[in-house]
Amino acid sequence: MTLDDATSDLQAAKNAFAKENGIEACTNTKCGFSGCTCGKRCGCNIPPSSTVVVETCDPCAEFKRRQAEEKKFRAREA
Repeated sequence: MTLDDATSDLQAAKNAFAKENGIEACTNTKCGFSGCTCGKRCGCNIPPSSTVVVETCDPCAEFKRRQAEEKKFRAREA
């Protein structure tokens, strides 16, 4: 699978999630969470110094927290 394929698959998952929940789909290519509820204003993985007004939803924040915990756990196991 190429990066373009993975990006396309992720966007399809975001679109499906949004449609199922009656919300606007996240279009941020830097957001890796298919359950994002931020919509077009998603700010996940966008530097805080950016001049764009963005949002980070609670599900995205929880997803990033879990990823960080898993990374720490894997580092301790190594």
